[in-house]
Amino acid sequence: MEQHSSELERSLRDLEQLKSGRYEIRTRHRNRQGEPVFINRLIREDSPYLLQHAHNPVNWFSWSDEAFAEAQRLDRPVFLSIGYSTCHWCHVMEAESFDNEEIARILNSEFVCIKLDREQYPDIDDYYMTGVQIISGQGGWPMSNFLLPDGRPFYAATYFPPAQFADLLEKISQVWQQKRGELEDSARRTADAIRQVLQGRDQVRELDLDSLTAAVHRLLQREDRQFGGLAGAPKFPQEPLLYYFLDSLTRKPDAAASGFVYRALSGMARGGIFDQAGGGFHRYSTDAQWLVPHFEKMLYNQSQLSLLYLWTWRLTGDPLLLRVTEQTLDYVLRDMQHDAGGFYSATDADSEDQEGRYFVWTPAQLRAVLDDDEMQLVNDLYQPTEAGNFEGANILAHGEALDRYREPRAFAALAQRLDRINGRLLAARRQRIPPLRDDKIIVAWSAAMATSLAWAGWQLARKDYLEAAQRAADFVFEHNYQEGQGLYRVYLDGEVSIPAQLEDYANLCEACLTLFDVTGRQDYLRQAAVLMDDLLGIFWNNQSGGFFLGPAHDQGPGLTRSRSAVDGATLSAYGVACQCLASLAERQELVHREGGPQADGATGSAVPETDYADRLQRAVTAASAELDEYPPSHVTLLRAIRHYREGSRRPLQFGAQGRVRLAAPGAPDFVTRRKKSPQQTPSRCIELSLAVADGFRLVTAAAEDASLEPVTVTAAEDELHWTVEDFTLVPGQLPETGRLAGTEGEQWQLTVMLAATGVGEDADDLQAATADLRVRIQVCSDTLCLAPEWFSLRL
Repeated sequence: MEQHSSELERSLRDLEQLKSGRYEIRTRHRNRQGEPVFINRLIREDSPYLLQHAHNPVNWFSWSDEAFAEAQRLDRPVFLSIGYSTCHWCHVMEAESFDNEEIARILNSEFVCIKLDREQYPDIDDYYMTGVQIISGQGGWPMSNFLLPDGRPFYAATYFPPAQFADLLEKISQVWQQKRGELEDSARRTADAIRQVLQGRDQVRELDLDSLTAAVHRLLQREDRQFGGLAGAPKFPQEPLLYYFLDSLTRKPDAAASGFVYRALSGMARGGIFDQAGGGFHRYSTDAQWLVPHFEKMLYNQSQLSLLYLWTWRLTGDPLLLRVTEQTLDYVLRDMQHDAGGFYSATDADSEDQEGRYFVWTPAQLRAVLDDDEMQLVNDLYQPTEAGNFEGANILAHGEALDRYREPRAFAALAQRLDRINGRLLAARRQRIPPLRDDKIIVAWSAAMATSLAWAGWQLARKDYLEAAQRAADFVFEHNYQEGQGLYRVYLDGEVSIPAQLEDYANLCEACLTLFDVTGRQDYLRQAAVLMDDLLGIFWNNQSGGFFLGPAHDQGPGLTRSRSAVDGATLSAYGVACQCLASLAERQELVHREGGPQADGATGSAVPETDYADRLQRAVTAASAELDEYPPSHVTLLRAIRHYREGSRRPLQFGAQGRVRLAAPGAPDFVTRRKKSPQQTPSRCIELSLAVADGFRLVTAAAEDASLEPVTVTAAEDELHWTVEDFTLVPGQLPETGRLAGTEGEQWQLTVMLAATGVGEDADDLQAATADLRVRIQVCSDTLCLAPEWFSLRL
């Protein structure tokens, strides 16, 4: 086996001593003193994933010019392995192959080996994942790539068992020596195919929204109507798709979309993919029933799913969805929050070398911590058995018994009992060895979590949620944003690293916009505008428009820079950036009028003068062919387009380029929508706040000028269940969070009374629970009357 030079060995061992106790040593090769026998260049890194491999017998390099220069010098192929710290099968391949001395001997003598953390460099991961899918037809992690010394892949797959992997290494080594031209031809074809996928096609100038949405809606035919979600296994939450259908059903009555969203969220809430005792979601389910998950918990799942459950609860009033929302957010604040703000990225699936051991229960373990009454309820709801449902133990998952508690008071009583039980189970679980937590703070994921917490804090009047969101944003600006250098993607152990990706800038911009919306603090809007200006400067494609996903790297080979708008496990960064452009365009006047040129925001930069609508249109045009080819993979971008063309459907909206703010804060009224007696007609009372920017006034009554229009409220033309019975508009004294950018403009309270037209005795489905309203508003200054605008709300 090749050995390091004595000088390199000494420098690596010195680093090992400096990092002692700061990372987990994962190797079976130790001396009599218990110290690791092997060490490699990964000890230089700060990534928890790379440090997990720092004591493999493989002579790993990190992604660097050094590694590819070594491959050129030695005239060897490159083996590139990509994974992440909480990946179960990454751990398996590490133990079986990368900690195997015989396999390491082949790798060290015939290849130059590189380890890459996909969470550090998602754009590089995207490039090689595209290659894996082209070559093998499927993707996943660990990702195993074989490259020419210039970085182009000629073969790629995912996990290999050790014997198969060793055999493959020997074969590739032989072909490299004897038939290299075949590998070079394969690399050329693969690189050309990757470039075609990542850099898009000829632009489509006109997009037909009706045909695009129809193409996405055809996915509803693939629904698993019994358990929810798309049919088949493994089963992923598919958050981008759920967001899309949730947005669709807020635009018009859509029973198919509402059923899809509700069945998926209800199925996950009842299943083992949701941690019933501790809250929060595991990454995906290995089966079709949402029962047996891969047990890692990713921060991005918590942010995306908590917001989905919050918005869907708002439309349905289902207390189970609200409970899951709060359990998930409470889990994040309890277990995933940095003391100074911000959120850790993930926890592992494994503990004590077994997947899921931390989360499962035997009946004996349950009886040891619960009293008889509590145990009876657990038996009733979760039905644990001696045989178990996962490797001799039980994943807690609700059975059909939960349906007996659908009545609100019964569910509230059940929730109180479960809270006591969960407290006992968590106390007992804390005595176990917990899974590894990856403590790096990734800006994109932490910012997305801040967005979800901010909306939940506003909607649920939870001060702790809103404060956590603000602390997370403040943390990033204090630590990860550096004047003149921009944003860094990762924070860990007091250090920042890795230039930020498009998703970091876009998600942080969205978090700032949300915080501005729910707090009225002008500095958040200014920060969002400055971030967008930085984003456009770093990632904008000056040749064809649109965004690159990553910056131009100064290390490694010059790979094709992806500008794909495809959704993955997280929302498309391209789509989120477009969503931010749409939101900034709606607030354009506030950005420039209220923000001004002064530099008093946390970023210390002046607000730029940017035409957000123009940039959005150009970005959409640049991605139009990709979107038109397969709309279901681009639903986040499609949502952004619909937002810009048709307006937002959130319960907080802006009009007149930001001069008007209409909001429906607080919990919706789900009680009065049902009949209390056969003779009584259900009714609803909806209260909205209306704020107008300083210098403008609301047209509130018919004026001498017939061209002016007072505020009107009507039901949407396709509203099936409710009519507007009456509405009142009175001057209001709104709290600070109801004001418009902290101005002293007009404040109003709008109260709408609705009467039922088609709500039956048992009408508790999503369609009957909601009301589609349209509010028409016109504002004027002394010199300018803006055209009246319609606001569409589903409440």
